[in-house]
Formats: sequence, C-alpha cells, structure tokens
Amino acid sequence: MAAAPGYAAEMRRIDEEIAKTKGALCSTPADPERITRHIYRLYQKASLSGDPAGLTAVERAIDAAIALLANPGDLYLLKAHVAFKLHKLAEVDAALLAVPSVYDSDEGRLVRADLDFQHGRYQAAEHGYVEVLEREQSWGALARLAHLRGKMGDATGADRLYEEAEDQLTAKEMRAYAWLEVQRGFLNFARGQDGEAQLHYRRADTAYPGYWLVDEHVAELLGAGARYDEAVAMYQSIASNGQRPELEQAIGELCDLAGQSGPAAYWKERALTAYLQSAQRGEVHYYHHLVDYYTDVAENGAEAVKWAYKDLQLRENFATQAALAWALYCDRRLSDAVHWVDRALASGVVDAMLDFRASEIYSAAGNEVEGRNLRERALKLNPAVGRLHLHH
Repeated sequence: MAAAPGYAAEMRRIDEEIAKTKGALCSTPADPERITRHIYRLYQKASLSGDPAGLTAVERAIDAAIALLANPGDLYLLKAHVAFKLHKLAEVDAALLAVPSVYDSDEGRLVRADLDFQHGRYQAAEHGYVEVLEREQSWGALARLAHLRGKMGDATGADRLYEEAEDQLTAKEMRAYAWLEVQRGFLNFARGQDGEAQLHYRRADTAYPGYWLVDEHVAELLGAGARYDEAVAMYQSIASNGQRPELEQAIGELCDLAGQSGPAAYWKERALTAYLQSAQRGEVHYYHHLVDYYTDVAENGAEAVKWAYKDLQLRENFATQAALAWALYCDRRLSDAVHWVDRALASGVVDAMLDFRASEIYSAAGNEVEGRNLRERALKLNPAVGRLHLHH
C-alpha cells in the first residue's frame, strides 16, 4: 500500500467541512442533510483525535439535531457509537431500540455484539459478529471477531482475521489499515514479541503518518524497553494536542522508573485531578483508569475498590472482574480477591496479565501451588509480562 498524506491532512479536511456546515443546527428551516453532515464531521473529529470532551459535545449536538429532524434514524446509530465510546452502555441500548431499522441493521447488530462482549457474554458476541459476516464481509466485523478471538487465546487466528480485514480495504482507507496494523502489533507486544510489534507499528506509520494512536503504542514499546526518555518525549508530544490524563499518568510512571521523582509527581497529580474532575461531572469513562491509578500508582486499596465496584456495575466482564480482584488484593481483602479473580479466570479469556495477577493473589492467599502454576502460565504466554503496561 502506498503512503497517504496522514493524520494532520485528514484533520484539516474535517475542520474545513465543519466550517462549511457551521450554524447548521440554527438554520431555519432545518436542512436535514446539512445538519447530519455537520454532526458526522464533529463525531469524526472527536473520535479520530481520541477526545472524550469532544465526544460529550457531539452527544449534546446529536440530541439537539434529533429534536429538529423528522427522520433522525442514522443519528440514533451515531448516538449509540458515541455512548459506547463514553462507556454509557445503557444509553447505547436505548439509542439502538429507538429506531427498529437501526436496531436490526448490520451495524446495529455489530454494536449489540460489542455490548455483549462488554457485559461478558462472549459466546453471544461471537455469534453476533459471525452472523453479520455470513451476510456480508466487512473489515469492521472481521476486526471485532479478531479482537474477541485474540482475547480467547487464539492469537494466530486473530492475526489472520486482522489480515483478512486489511484485504477488505481500498487503497484510500489508510487510516483503517494503520489501525489494523496497530492491533496486530499489540497482539505481538502482549506476547512479548517486541520486534514483530515494531514492524507492524512501522507499517502503520508509513501508511498513515502522524497518527497519535501509532505513536502511543510506539511509546509504550519504548517504555517497556527501558528507553524512558524517548517514551516520555513521545507521550508528551501526543498529550500536548489535548488533555489525555491516561497519557499523563504514563508519563508520571515512566519518570518514576527513570528516577525523576519531581516530574513524576507533577504528571501523576495532573492525571488524578483530571480523572476525578471527570467523575465529578458524572462521566464514567475514566473509572477503570482510577482503579489502575489507585492500585499501581497511589497504592490506595480502599479507593481502588470503590472505583472498581463502580466500573463493575457498568459492565461486568473479565477485565472489570480482574480489576476488582486486584483492587481487593491491594486492600488485603484476600478471600474476596480470590473470589473475583476466579470469576475472571472462568471467563475463558487467555491473558498473561490476568494470570500473572491471579498468581500474586493466590500466593498471598496461601495457595502457593496454584499461584506458581498461574505464574508459569503467564510467563509462557508473555515472558515479559511483569513490565510496564498501559490501559488503551
């Protein structure tokens, strides 16, 4: 595939389109096509830039547009996508149910399968993805199935599905190609195969230069390889384009590893302040980051448990079960930690970090044999499992 102009050029084009349709929501009489185009461009910008505040603004704009339009069906599907990205899963269901044709469309079925995955209904999710693919092959459905298969331990099959997804793309869809290459690279990284991961990240950057998602994964790779200064510089460059507290936390953790306690404290405090302010606004998309912060950065088990329960109430799956188990372990509530890590392990998910943390929990609870077995399984899946990891 030949290289495309890249992220910056696409963002400029989106901004130009937004400028052309500015005022669409205020025009009289309402112009449905112009309103819809304007909303889609706002969504595209917020989604592409990874901007939760922008997505919240899009959510408000969609509600205003729906009130103006006689047939806002497509906007309900977009509303579902926005709610999903903001972890408002009950609102995803409500948006899909608002229009039967949207609910029963292939895209609606894929979002419903995504919901199944988030709620720990893995077989139902797989059935949903396969059912859509039996009707029509699309790169988005193939990528979803690849993600699920990867989580269930079939990394080779997942990579093959990602490659099939790439074959569905046209020469113009370089961003999608870069995104898929990042997923393939992360599959390698999660198994400790850093060289292969780097090759996929390079392909992504060549196809679609300047994409922060690629840089974020490259920075993670640099940090995992103890190249802390380079990783920090890359994360700071990404974070300079908009507040991303999860990146600020990563910078703080890397500064700690590099022995830079002053900058580490500054960046970690920035991250925590942003997480808490988001939660105070009633937003839920940083709950899992708060759990991670209080377990691995601040080491405050009680706070970690509080946020872990909040996240679990939104969506119970292997990740939220495992996060609660680790929080309970950090709070020295070992029998409860064993209960929740057992539930995560029973999900069928194959994950090195899950096994590694389960081994710590079992060993602390006095079951050293099972702890040792889980540790060996984790190291077999990823020999570098104990190194720096980030929440994407």
